[in-house]
Amino acid sequence: ANWSSKPDASMASPEEPAVAVEEVQDSAETVIATVVAIVAGLIVIVIALGFRRKREAERVVAREKAAAAKRKAPPPGAVARADLSAVEKLARTAGADPDAFLAGLATTEVLGRLASPLSPAAAAAVRKALAGKAELPPEGDGAAAVAAALVHTHLRRGELPAGLWPKRDADEAEAAVEAVAEAAVKLTRHGFEAACKGGSPEAARCLLQLLACLRLQRPAWDHEPSRRASEEALADAGLPLPRLAASASAASWMGGAGGAVSAGSVAMLKVRLSRAHAKEAAAAAKRGATSFAGKWSTANGRAPVRVCESYTCLVSRRGGPAGAEAMVGFLEADVLDPAAPTAEAELKIVAPLEAGEYELRVQALSLAVLGVEASASASLVVTPAPIDDADDLDDY
Repeated sequence: ANWSSKPDASMASPEEPAVAVEEVQDSAETVIATVVAIVAGLIVIVIALGFRRKREAERVVAREKAAAAKRKAPPPGAVARADLSAVEKLARTAGADPDAFLAGLATTEVLGRLASPLSPAAAAAVRKALAGKAELPPEGDGAAAVAAALVHTHLRRGELPAGLWPKRDADEAEAAVEAVAEAAVKLTRHGFEAACKGGSPEAARCLLQLLACLRLQRPAWDHEPSRRASEEALADAGLPLPRLAASASAASWMGGAGGAVSAGSVAMLKVRLSRAHAKEAAAAAKRGATSFAGKWSTANGRAPVRVCESYTCLVSRRGGPAGAEAMVGFLEADVLDPAAPTAEAELKIVAPLEAGEYELRVQALSLAVLGVEASASASLVVTPAPIDDADDLDDY
């Protein structure tokens, strides 16, 4: 009667504990595998993020380097100091020969760089078009030959046919011509200023004339068709052809008896340009004719005033014991009022160290109208420098 239907725990199957242990082991392995997977995943994510951050940092550094290089890189038409030095030397050695100067100009780094988009075929096309008509640019396959051809294209635009450029150069040719011409004007101006400081009067005059030709797109200063074209351009603008007469005088800057100047002291050269066309220019201005001098003046601290006409005056000196002619400098004579009968300018110069009588020669040229020029001269008497008694006493 005390028998129970419940099984006795002591009589359980011996296999049940082994199954439980296996289940626990499987569960532990699963947990460990899951943890390992999670840790491995986290490691992969960390490594991936590290690589990503490294790549981003490298890209940032590369962008910063590129931006810095771009900031440091000169603009397309910038002229390097080496080019300026080469032009200064060229002005001394070839300034009196425009063709030789242009050939040397084409070898500068800046002109070669600006001409580099075009192929040698472009230079060959220019030489072929100018054959028998003018001085040809140098042959060659390098950038200098292309640059020289582009300079000649700029100077002789009216002598070249339409459709000049090879097909592969047609899209970039005009922009390259403009860029090369702009750089050539800058370099020629620098060469002219260098010639005024240490070159010959002939070199300074030739380079100034070449500068006018480059600005006006004319092949030569004494090219008669170009001069007629300049006159026609003035007439079309309703402006008269300038007619100039020049005069000059020199005296001590501090004043002195008879205009004599002590050796090594400062003298003042005054240049006056008489304008025989002043009345015609005033009448043209009333009709609204546009000034042909593309510059403004702020002389005497006044507000900018448009310059009606501007003339560059070369100053050289001849005489003294050596008797040779040497450059002194240059000055600009600007006309602010079209009705003004004269234009005047002054230049301070240092008198020679040797006493004697010198001649100062002035040649005025226009950079806006081909062929307009006038010349004058002034006498400069240089006396021995006064002896400083105090300095003499120091010797005893």
